[in-house]
Amino acid sequence: MAESDYWRRFWTRRLSRRRILRAAALGGAGLAAAAVVGCGEKEKEATPTALATPTAYRGGTLQLPGYEAFVSDTLDPHQTEFGPVYSSHSAVFSKVLRYEDIERGVIVPYLAQAMPEMPDPLTYIIRLRPGVRLHQPSAVLGRSPTAEEKAVGGRELTAEDVKYSFERQMNEASPRRVLFRRADQYQTIDSIKVVDPLTLEIRTKRPTAPFIHFLADSNAFIVAKELVDANDEMNRSAAMLGTGPFMWDKLRPLVESSFVRNPDWFGWGEPELKRPYVDGYKSFFLFDDVSVEAAFRTKKLDVAFQVNNPQWVLNLRADDPSLISVDMGFAAWVTVSFIVDQPPYNDIRLRRAIHLATDRQQMLDAFWQGYGKMQGPVGWVLPQWALPQEELLTKPGYRLSKEERQQDEQEARRLYEAVGSPDLKVIFANQPPYIPQFAPQYKRQLEQVLGAKVEYEKWTYPQISTGMDQGTAPFVFSYDNGWIDLDDWLYPYFHTNGSKNSFGLSDPTLDGMLEAQREEFDFAERQRLGYEIQRYLLDNTLARLDFVAAIWLWVAWPYYRNFRPTPFFGNSFLMANAWLDQSNAAWGGRP
Repeated sequence: MAESDYWRRFWTRRLSRRRILRAAALGGAGLAAAAVVGCGEKEKEATPTALATPTAYRGGTLQLPGYEAFVSDTLDPHQTEFGPVYSSHSAVFSKVLRYEDIERGVIVPYLAQAMPEMPDPLTYIIRLRPGVRLHQPSAVLGRSPTAEEKAVGGRELTAEDVKYSFERQMNEASPRRVLFRRADQYQTIDSIKVVDPLTLEIRTKRPTAPFIHFLADSNAFIVAKELVDANDEMNRSAAMLGTGPFMWDKLRPLVESSFVRNPDWFGWGEPELKRPYVDGYKSFFLFDDVSVEAAFRTKKLDVAFQVNNPQWVLNLRADDPSLISVDMGFAAWVTVSFIVDQPPYNDIRLRRAIHLATDRQQMLDAFWQGYGKMQGPVGWVLPQWALPQEELLTKPGYRLSKEERQQDEQEARRLYEAVGSPDLKVIFANQPPYIPQFAPQYKRQLEQVLGAKVEYEKWTYPQISTGMDQGTAPFVFSYDNGWIDLDDWLYPYFHTNGSKNSFGLSDPTLDGMLEAQREEFDFAERQRLGYEIQRYLLDNTLARLDFVAAIWLWVAWPYYRNFRPTPFFGNSFLMANAWLDQSNAAWGGRP
């Protein structure tokens, strides 16, 4: 991608009202296709119903599978690290900017009227849309207003809210400081000045290539100060009051999350479209393939994907060719994290031994029957930033041939013995289910290759987070969310002062490389720096071992129009464009 095209896409591409209406009329075919270019393995789309329009069939509630009802850490939009939770947030809260096409890097205004003005390389002038109001769910749900709703009173969102939302995460005096995991994005800010109620001026400390991305990132939510308590948190359902297309209805942990249409939504400056088209959506917590398949076949779900075994999806596609089908890589991945400033993991030889001993192909087969790819330090679903697969597969630990695998295992045993053959204890995350289920197999793998004595335990994510912070979980096998920009994958995790650096890693050479990519605006040069950082991580640090990421096989009933999966959590706002075509033949039998 040329530099000019890179920034043209970031700054100028915008769907016109006519194109949006056309996409709505075409239904799943148009936007689903756009979503998979560059990262999907293949796609198959249903033929759209002629002349159908979303206004002709307004209403209905989308029924989706997902993990949004699984709250792993907190409901606070600025503190959660759990992808399904901020998927819920993305429907409820708004951002200054948003990704219209994540795979192509297309950023457009959200709360802002237009892209920020830049009078110089450090200054961003943001002009907000007038008349954007905070939710008043009592008027829709027929309930008495909560104390939180009374506090905000459905008022207009202002520049002060944007200023507060960013400065909250910059506040080093906050009692919740350690939980603002994206603070390093906002630490690039030198000052925020409210010019008038709908205009603010942000100055960065130095030129920052991904700053526009920071304003559109998955978690860049704008919240009202009234909703944050004295302990600097908003970890309660009643505080989930934003300005997004949907309003928070109810959360039944490990059962379902439900959201209803915001009738007063500003609609990204196109109120005449009267989106969202649906009355709301429900996300059902289903964590096994049998349950997901049964619910989809009986139309209790409008869309589905495999949990572990994709065979049922393949069979269903063969049974009904009219279904919308999309195969898409997913940015979340399976990984191991070490605490590298405490023994025995402070010796890179031990970390490299475990890296080489791990059979990644075995993981792909065990987790998703081979539907996935090897994962490097940046997820493969981002081909513009990830180390190319063809190069990654030449690296020790990733090589696939029998001879190369034997060489890696022999080197792993040699390194392990050279550091004194310490006993190993692995902490496995308890979700998704295939992670703890894999524990006995991984134990055997390390024992057979290294000759090690291996124990394991299964912990929740809050336990793991605390353990990493306190140094009691030095070897963790878990699942992590994927990110959008090169900086997201690298700087927070591996910079000495990174907000997600729970490894105890401090490497001045690496810090310099991470800072350089952050200040590099030329796409080709920033890409080159990204590759060099990833090679450095694989050759010199191995604080985090990246294993595999899935390819999800999606299937949707053809009445689900504008079905648009993405490789990332945090995009539920896209359902503002979704609608249910009750004229489609497949609608029959839907509960």
